Amino acid sequence: MLYIQNSNVIDSEGRLLKKLSCPKRITDLVLETTDETESLCTHCERNVLNTDFFNESEIIHRLGKDPSICLKINRYNPTFQVIE
Repeated sequence: MLYIQNSNVIDSEGRLLKKLSCPKRITDLVLETTDETESLCTHCERNVLNTDFFNESEIIHRLGKDPSICLKINRYNPTFQVIE
């Protein structure tokens, strides 16, 4: 399980994986979809990973490979738990 706390993505061991910060607050309308797993943001031209199609270890691997990749996180995705 991955956790989201204070706009941070944290793994089950408490390690910070990514700080979630998008100054544009983008929606799906501004994403150029290359396939269902990844898109391109038309505002900043960064890749956006759709986490619905990846398990925890795959997400961790992708973030390790490219820490600047953005994440699209569905609030109903069972891989993530929001901690208030």
